[in-house]
Amino acid sequence: MKFHLVIIFIFIFVNKINAMDLLYKDKLENFSQKWEFLSDQVMGGISSGKFEILDGDKGNFIRLSGNVSTKNNGGFIQLRSFFDFEEKNFKGIRIKAKGFPSDYYIHIRTNFLLMPWQYYSGRFEVSENWETYEILFRDFEKSNFYQPSNFGSSEIKSIGFVAFGKDFQPKLDIIEAELF
Repeated sequence: MKFHLVIIFIFIFVNKINAMDLLYKDKLENFSQKWEFLSDQVMGGISSGKFEILDGDKGNFIRLSGNVSTKNNGGFIQLRSFFDFEEKNFKGIRIKAKGFPSDYYIHIRTNFLLMPWQYYSGRFEVSENWETYEILFRDFEKSNFYQPSNFGSSEIKSIGFVAFGKDFQPKLDIIEAELF
């Protein structure tokens, strides 16, 4: 019996070691320094929003909210951070999220993408309850036909959580985000 408990503990511990926390939950004061909000206003759009660090029943979480408008060729709000991963063995992103029920996206930019409109996109759909989502890098779609078809975790230079592509008032809450 003790042997089984040791094996279970090792499995849980090793899984957490092989994951990389993207939200800096151990030092939330760093979050505002490492992450930035942006919207389509950088290209003439009229979407607006904000991000907040809130305290809930399950602990601190990040909220991306606002108004997404497709007017003026716009249509996004985003919470983004830059990274420099040396690890090559991560295979995807795992998040625990809830919010206004809708499709949301994770946008990844790599060292090979030079133009601001180039990214890889992973879609997930949230409900009003906390749920865990795993999006494998191989399932991300490229935004342009001339991008490389796939990427590795060591090529990632930024990750963004995005409300995108339609007129709506998003509210995306994220309590966990990690590479796995």
